[in-house]
Amino acid sequence: MPISFVRIDDRVIHGQIVTRWTRWKDCHGILVIDDQIAQDPMQKKIFSNAVPKSIKIGIYTLDEGVEKINKAKGAKNSYFVIVKSPLTLQRLIEKGADFGHTINVGPMSARENTEYIGKNVSITPDERQAFDYLDSNDIDISFQLVPEENVYKWKDIQS
Repeated sequence: MPISFVRIDDRVIHGQIVTRWTRWKDCHGILVIDDQIAQDPMQKKIFSNAVPKSIKIGIYTLDEGVEKINKAKGAKNSYFVIVKSPLTLQRLIEKGADFGHTINVGPMSARENTEYIGKNVSITPDERQAFDYLDSNDIDISFQLVPEENVYKWKDIQS
């Protein structure tokens, strides 16, 4: 499958992504979808330099991301899609992106107006609604910081 991994991670690209997940899942390129990062040259440079030279990286706005994700589905190489929030994935679906039916959730830091739901994961009410939206679109939502850890599912949190 050309999109081998979809992850929500508020740190975006960091050591766990480039040293662990890229060894666990096939990855020739990473598509970061985030309006704020895509419009900030300094952040783009920092994240681009965090990826090994053997892995391509593209940092895109939401609208650009729809096109890039749909193009990646037909590519011969495998891509990761990384976003900071489930709201971004919801918006991507609403705009016609098809990134598959499985997402992984990594760290979502505690912020104002968040509820702790699991190890290193706190969500706002809007993010909860976005997870419900993703779930209602038959997307399997797994929470797992690194490949070696146990997985828990959105459906388990809702029980």
